[in-house]
Amino acid sequence: MKQNGKRTFKLFRKSRAHTILYQFMVTYFIVLFIPLLICSGYYIKMISVIGNDDIQARKTELKHAAVLVDTMLDEVSYLGDSLASNTGVNSFKRISAAFDGPNSYKVYELHTMLPDLYAINQSIFDYFIFFDKSETVINKQIAYTYKDFYDLYLHEEKYESYDDWYRYMKEDQVIYGLSPMEAYKYKTKTSLNMIAYTRPMIYGDYNGKSRIQILFKDTVLETLMPARADNGIQFIKDFHGRLLYYKAQGETKKEAPGDVSRAVDTVMTQIMNPENQTVILDKEKYLVIRYASDKSGLEYYMLQPMVAVNSRSMYSIFMLAVFVFAAVTVGILLSYYMSKKSATPINDIMKEVSQSTERFKGHQAVFLSLKETFKHLVNTNTDMVSVIESQKPFLRNAFLNRLLYGNFTTQEDASIIARNIGLLHTDRVFGILIFRFNADIDKIVEDDLKLINSCILSLIEVLKEILPDSLYTSLDGDQVVLLMSIDKKRREYFKEEAEQKIRIIKEAMPSNVSEQFFVYGGNEVESLTELKDSYNNAVYMFQNENGQIDNTVIWYKNNFVNIPSYPPQDFSLKLMHYVMAGDSEGLHDALEEIIKKYFIENSLPVYLQHMLLNELQTALFRIIRRIGADESEYRTYYNKLEENSNATLLNQFTLTLNLYRTVCKGVGDKKKLKDTSAITASIASYIDINYGDKNLSLTGVADIFGISEPYLSSIFKQSLGINFSTYMEGIRIEKAKELLEKTNLSIGEISDNVGYGSANSFCRAFKRVMGTSASGYRKK
Repeated sequence: MKQNGKRTFKLFRKSRAHTILYQFMVTYFIVLFIPLLICSGYYIKMISVIGNDDIQARKTELKHAAVLVDTMLDEVSYLGDSLASNTGVNSFKRISAAFDGPNSYKVYELHTMLPDLYAINQSIFDYFIFFDKSETVINKQIAYTYKDFYDLYLHEEKYESYDDWYRYMKEDQVIYGLSPMEAYKYKTKTSLNMIAYTRPMIYGDYNGKSRIQILFKDTVLETLMPARADNGIQFIKDFHGRLLYYKAQGETKKEAPGDVSRAVDTVMTQIMNPENQTVILDKEKYLVIRYASDKSGLEYYMLQPMVAVNSRSMYSIFMLAVFVFAAVTVGILLSYYMSKKSATPINDIMKEVSQSTERFKGHQAVFLSLKETFKHLVNTNTDMVSVIESQKPFLRNAFLNRLLYGNFTTQEDASIIARNIGLLHTDRVFGILIFRFNADIDKIVEDDLKLINSCILSLIEVLKEILPDSLYTSLDGDQVVLLMSIDKKRREYFKEEAEQKIRIIKEAMPSNVSEQFFVYGGNEVESLTELKDSYNNAVYMFQNENGQIDNTVIWYKNNFVNIPSYPPQDFSLKLMHYVMAGDSEGLHDALEEIIKKYFIENSLPVYLQHMLLNELQTALFRIIRRIGADESEYRTYYNKLEENSNATLLNQFTLTLNLYRTVCKGVGDKKKLKDTSAITASIASYIDINYGDKNLSLTGVADIFGISEPYLSSIFKQSLGINFSTYMEGIRIEKAKELLEKTNLSIGEISDNVGYGSANSFCRAFKRVMGTSASGYRKK
């Protein structure tokens, strides 16, 4: 029983010794883990954004492809309408025997009246006019009977005999519009997959099955549709739900095209948002992207494997997991190391307390253990105090250097450090004294340097003894700087007391060493932040010691002209930054500061003004080279300065500053033009496609592109040289000219096709642009 108690007590001691370590480690890990958690949450949000951007990009691709396909179909429809309204076609459809007697000349006459396909649209495979009454097939190049056309030229492969095909031509209803993709036998050899657009003939005296059929290959749609990913699927359906076009990339799917279409329709009808949903085909998940065209009524579908859609997101998640794992591992190791360093002294104390408690077996143990604990803490704190005290000379030295070079912006900042190092600084007057070795430091040899260093060390040793609480530091190898201070009420005795201290210091040094030091004193100041002025004035007296060479201290006297202030060395870099960034406002403020500070508030001497002008001009030409200006532009700026080289200094400054502003404005304009050129090109392309929209306007286009109307108008004028309405009117008139030249459409129909609300407004616009009426232009 007694052994079990001892074992339990030992385990308790071991557990207590590691409790502090564990608490420190948990604390450190939490501190390190919270920023990691925040960054990970933000990164996960970015992964979601990346995934949405990828889906949105694919939707945009499909929409653009749909616009291209609709445009192509518009051209096909336009070709069908023009053939149906052709007078030669309507005349020929009444002929019953095309190749008999004088009618054969009618075939030649019709050939001359039909349009050349390659001059209209090369994406179309061909067009064919089927005359039901004469059972003839004619286009620009051929003229066949139905029988010869089937046997020698073209027919659908699904009709295995001429009789089947002939029955279809004579009995089936002529369907207006697109037909599903079919396999065609071309010239008895080649098999082609093509889509047919059928246009019934305008019926006249004979109400038959005459029709116009325009064919285009499936490769045309494949070119216009977006590129398919591996195992990707694309198809197009009409408003009747018929599958017009179907393509699958990669391995052949088990599902037939019709099954795929029905599976997609099933998913689409079960959700609220049919624009973005997934479907499972052959055990693989696909993202269904759909776009319904209001213009053509067609529905475009793109099925992308989710593996391809999420590839970028999955890579980002993998990299996040790697970095999180590395960060957590490093965080645990770092937390353990830091907690071990922090908790070890406390664990030692706890061990001593436990040992003392065990030794006294609980009787009076609390008071005795506290006594032992406080004793250990006192010893530990004494060691810490000794370490801190040993660092104080370095802190005092660094503090004095900061005071001499003016690195404190406020008196409060300097007071905090002065209080920490024990320097009296309230209600005091300060001054700088410099002990300078009497030798030309540039001409002495290495042995002399050793002697000087010995003298400097001797001086510092005396200062430690006589002025233990003062601040002093060694500078430049041959001088020691001493900070003197007295009570503010005794300011008038500052120099007297300082000279008395100097005499005591020199008497404490060997005479042959003390004679080698001259002492220079700056003016008295009441603030620590003003000590840099006292130091600079003491340094100034190195060259102005005439009349005081025999004095104990060579004091600063304010009987000379102040050294004029001059712009800092980095002012040209600041100007270059504003010009290269095209920041006109920042450049204006920088130039205004130079003029105000160095001409108005602190008038520079003439020779310094010339120096400043030269620096400004030199910096200007460096900037011009950096922005990539060509030789002619560079020469233009140079000539402007050359022409005014004999002008007054003020005029030269004015010209130089204006050139800075001109160059900066040019850089800014180039950047704006570069950013707006892409937007302008997109807007122009949009107008070229949608010119027939009667609602096309500056306001509508600005809303579509998400910019304001004034900004759209300004960038359009800036990039293309004409305003928005002029460009839109020019496109519409050009399209109208084509319709007037190549079609028999009426003026009202043409005005409607090119986007005008009425024929009158179209005629006025045409007259204004072309200088002649629309009917007059057609006659010409």
